Amino acid sequence: MRTIAFLCIAVLLLSGNVFAQNQQQRLAIEQQQVADQLRRLNSLLVELEASERLAGNVELAATLASVQQYMNDATGIGDLVTALQKVSQQLSQQRNASALSSQALLIEQLQVLLDMLLNSQADIEAERQKKILEQRAEKLDDMINRQQQLLEDVQQLKEKQQQGDLIDADKQQMEELQQQQQKLADETKEFNKQQQQQGIKSETAEDAQRKQQDAAAELEQQDAEQAEQDQQQALEELQKAQQQVEQQQQQNASKAKQEALMNVELEIKEILAGHQVQQLLLEALFSEYGEDDLPRSARVKLRKAAMAEENISIRADDLLLEIAQAGADSFPFYILSLMEDHKLLAEQLTASSTFVKEQDVELGKYLSESWIELLDVIATERERERQQSENPQQGDPQDEEDTPLVQFATELQLLKRMQLALATRIKNAQDAPKSDEFEQLIERQNELQLQYESMIRRLSSANDKTKSEEI
Repeated sequence: MRTIAFLCIAVLLLSGNVFAQNQQQRLAIEQQQVADQLRRLNSLLVELEASERLAGNVELAATLASVQQYMNDATGIGDLVTALQKVSQQLSQQRNASALSSQALLIEQLQVLLDMLLNSQADIEAERQKKILEQRAEKLDDMINRQQQLLEDVQQLKEKQQQGDLIDADKQQMEELQQQQQKLADETKEFNKQQQQQGIKSETAEDAQRKQQDAAAELEQQDAEQAEQDQQQALEELQKAQQQVEQQQQQNASKAKQEALMNVELEIKEILAGHQVQQLLLEALFSEYGEDDLPRSARVKLRKAAMAEENISIRADDLLLEIAQAGADSFPFYILSLMEDHKLLAEQLTASSTFVKEQDVELGKYLSESWIELLDVIATERERERQQSENPQQGDPQDEEDTPLVQFATELQLLKRMQLALATRIKNAQDAPKSDEFEQLIERQNELQLQYESMIRRLSSANDKTKSEEI
């Protein structure tokens, strides 16, 4: 059913570009057909949502609901079906320019819908695999504990058997241990079967099951010594299987972080590219006119630059939320500062309106350099995560998932860069100690100090926890 939804949107994307046809009326009819397809898709999504919710797939049902909502209120368009019908009317009225412009925007929004479904499908599959690994790790941990206990009980009986001290109660206990060992072997066999059905095959877990079966047979023959050896091997194989699961969990967590870093990197590159256009404009205007009044055409460009910087600050705010959710400390603080500076630059350009100030040009340069530095940090973290995924270390996978998007040392380096840049900006702004920018820089200095102290406390707390665990 989900595949049907994907195909429907893909067909809509392909059928949207119908301007190659020459017959105007046919174009209008075909565009109306696209609108009808989208209406049917909307109905299909309603059915899919109800079906998935009934099946207990809450995440997918929520995604389908969000797709429906987007179809009814797409960015800059509103109701997509109504918008498509409007294009059909424009074609019927031979308003080709308007139709072409509207259709280009529609195709873009349809692509957004397709991306929403595809990304959601990938997220749901990743979450499913994560739960499978968690359940596998939990079951293996249980079997390891039980096998360890059986081994210890058999070792005690073996010592008595070697000394010839077995009494009837001990023989009865060995029979009970044999039954428990056989039960564990059967559970391990069933566990391996279920795992294979989910696409997971583990030779170590299968070897463990065979050794458990052998141990049960030895216990039935009252051979505690040989049973102990088989149990020991079974335990080692189960532990190996557990290590494999932990490594896979670490690799998956590292891969998820790499993808998150890549998404952040792409967003920053777009922000940087957009800002550099405005930066070059400011430099060109300042180079030609200095701080003199600009001609009318240049003032229009300056107003557009102010609007662009305001939009960049909004995008930075969205990026800040994404990074904060991914887990970080000084990283979001760094971006928050950049967001505020973009907003400050927009306000200063709007306030001057008729000329470009040197401090605006310098602020523009600082922002470009800051985003570039951030890209360097992300590149370093992506390489670290890549190496981590290729060479997973033994450890607690839960700890790996809970670690922030970037390492503590990297975040501390970001704070250092911020402090150096901030010191320079404060020094340059001292000529106007009552200005808004100077006061904002002083406030940021105080926030930077608090941020640093918070990170040090977090590091100290983590060290105390580690020492406590070692003890």
